[in-house]
Amino acid sequence: MAFSILSSGAFRLKSLFRRPSKQLHSLSTISEETMTRYCKGGYHPVRIGDLFNHDKYKIVSKLGYGAYSTVWLAFDLESKQHVALKILTADSFGQGNDTFELDILKHIRGQNTSKPGANPILGLLDEFEHRGPNGNHVCLVFKAMGPDMSKYRRLFPKLKIPLPLMRDISKQLLLALSYLHDTCRVIHTDIKPQNILVETSAINKMFQQAPSEAFQPDDSPLDPPNDFYVESIQVSSAEEDVAWSTDLSVRLADFGTASWIDKHLTEWIQPQMLRAPEVILGAGWDCKVDIWNLGLIIWELAEGRLIFDGMWTSNDQYTPEAHLAQITAVFGSIPRRLLDRSKNRDRYFDADGRLLEPSTFPPCALEQLSKNTDLSGSEREEFLRFIGSIVRPDPEDRPDARELLQSPWLAR
Repeated sequence: MAFSILSSGAFRLKSLFRRPSKQLHSLSTISEETMTRYCKGGYHPVRIGDLFNHDKYKIVSKLGYGAYSTVWLAFDLESKQHVALKILTADSFGQGNDTFELDILKHIRGQNTSKPGANPILGLLDEFEHRGPNGNHVCLVFKAMGPDMSKYRRLFPKLKIPLPLMRDISKQLLLALSYLHDTCRVIHTDIKPQNILVETSAINKMFQQAPSEAFQPDDSPLDPPNDFYVESIQVSSAEEDVAWSTDLSVRLADFGTASWIDKHLTEWIQPQMLRAPEVILGAGWDCKVDIWNLGLIIWELAEGRLIFDGMWTSNDQYTPEAHLAQITAVFGSIPRRLLDRSKNRDRYFDADGRLLEPSTFPPCALEQLSKNTDLSGSEREEFLRFIGSIVRPDPEDRPDARELLQSPWLAR
């Protein structure tokens, strides 16, 4: 069975059978997880062919990494199918900074999975612990999936996902959030393109039927003892053009920083450029931070660019001051009731609610920011109203996921 590779530098999918010839990597040419975190309490060194959980799972290739984990394609020698194996750093548990990830995933698994919002969530299949040279590692097993949305969007001109497909993806993600918030009482806190994974029937068939040898990397590993440090590659079936699949669906993944609605893991959440105003201001937050995140992601995938980047100029670094200035440029002054409950108010605003660092951004409505020429007429109006209802500075003004599912733009 043929399949395709999605690599970080690829614009279109490249067939397995058109791979470049083998090449030797040096440590300086691989840009993955921080090498210095391969230490006591850090990452576990994983090598292709390693066996885990009493020889049940055999490592095939590397799928990705994060600040607290690496993720691997593994072959389940019992079920004879490929799975995704997430290996957490040893300090993720038992060092006083435990995440809620395992408990939350078990809780989600124990809920009513017949509800429509359960399927767009990447659920836990298995879990176990593995002892290695850097400590004890919690290992989580998931369904193997296709590319994440940051890679998938590269298949389209100007990184814009077609609107009919974007509406369908938006519905699936809102169903997932409604299920998480209302049924599971969980807040994801880290919704971003990298945590939205694609699947199709062809992708599922590939992971079920393709031999492991087809997925193994062509490139030679580094010399020992660094032969565990390899490049991650996402894959998709070559039996279809996944950009135009008729049965594409998505799943929300990675609950590494998730919180309970009534118990937070940390108060500092979300990727910088997707951070909600209440998080920046220290005003307390709830499940509406996920709504803010999702609104920005839907805009980014439909328009091909972010609404806010938190930078005064394109050459600057992110700052919360610039981020708040951009938010006020689009939506006007931050509501008084939000400022009144903000711990960080005096860091950014004066007593009258004006920014301490004057904004260099002129007022600019969402209508002016939208550049998608495929949006026109009534659909453009419905889309802008939909996004405008989500991305509201005060979380009390944002609809919940269940309400947003009734939006006219999604009903088209």
